[in-house]
Amino acid sequence: MMPYEEALSIVLSHCPTLHTEKVYLLDALGRVLAEDVISEEDRPSFDNSAMDGYAVHWEDIKDAPVELLVVGEVPAGAEETFELPKGCAVKIFTGAPIPKGATAVVPVEYTEAKDGKVLIKEAFKEGANIRRKGEELKAGEIVLQKGTILRHYEVGLLASLNKVQVEVSRRPRVAVLSTGDEIKDLGEPITKPSQIRTSNGYTLIAGISLAGGEPHYLGIVPDEPDRLKKALSQLEDYDVFITTGGVSAGDRDYIKTLVEEVGVKVHFHKVRIKPAKPILFGTYKEGKGLFFGIPGNPVSCAMAFDLIVKPALLKMQSAKDYTPKTLWAKLKRDFSRRDTERREFVRAILSLEGQGLVCDYSPKLQSHMLTSYVGANCYMVVREGVKELKGGELVEVVLF
Repeated sequence: MMPYEEALSIVLSHCPTLHTEKVYLLDALGRVLAEDVISEEDRPSFDNSAMDGYAVHWEDIKDAPVELLVVGEVPAGAEETFELPKGCAVKIFTGAPIPKGATAVVPVEYTEAKDGKVLIKEAFKEGANIRRKGEELKAGEIVLQKGTILRHYEVGLLASLNKVQVEVSRRPRVAVLSTGDEIKDLGEPITKPSQIRTSNGYTLIAGISLAGGEPHYLGIVPDEPDRLKKALSQLEDYDVFITTGGVSAGDRDYIKTLVEEVGVKVHFHKVRIKPAKPILFGTYKEGKGLFFGIPGNPVSCAMAFDLIVKPALLKMQSAKDYTPKTLWAKLKRDFSRRDTERREFVRAILSLEGQGLVCDYSPKLQSHMLTSYVGANCYMVVREGVKELKGGELVEVVLF
């Protein structure tokens, strides 16, 4: 069996780089930015108020309480401003330009207006509540770097920069094929006790979408070589092809043999991890297509996607951060196991308690128990050769 790091390294070394395309901003969510975005102007473009209140000369309020004459009002969006005389104040609203000479803004809740004057109840520091020109961004500054995965925050930022269209990496076209005589799709009747409802195909479709891919569900094919081979013959239509089930060592596990017959070059089969040991990886289309044969147990399927497939999809799109993120946390309670040959990834919950991170693992450890993901947000890593972990010691966790 191949060590996890070596398997992941092999997969990542075979990832092709996808072409780029321009898309409208609202179609860019979840996509990988393919260009540096540069600010064309200072931001803010002028000094403005961060509060509703009164613009003043700081020297006039440093010994507050003090009463000042109100000589005007500046609303947000005002085209012009004026010079503020000493000993006076201007009523101002959030986002409004700062009058010339004003060096602080006193929030309205610290004031009391009466008869054309305003009582400043407390002193504020010089520059208080003033947003300075260019304090967020300078003209010519890189705002977002190539390789950034665009979340809703970045979409809003791009809109504020008037980016109607953005250059992003093309989404990888990913085929998902479920296999197994016992698997029934959504809406199909269960007619035998041995039949089970599908989950893997939908787990993968959702995961692919979140990773920026374009999923194509090819349905469920029974364990019949001719029908499997026919389904696998569609390889050329996709950047990535994923099967679930049929990659173990049983008499009806045909995937490894069949993919070689349809032109897949297998680079490894079986990784020293638990669960998901039988995962198979290969390439096709002269190395430009990636094939993943994933085990059929639901947890094995989800974990293989998280640890092997998702990093590949992100790298194909030139994402800056494509490898799983690792942290360390204090284990909440003892953990033990019998088999220490493989590296185990245990579904767990990472949380903050006091000043530190704490990890507690799911009691549902079997590879068919998809409910072990409910509430979980990480994998607790149990390295090869480790039989037990004690509560209170630091453990490695991989974030989902």
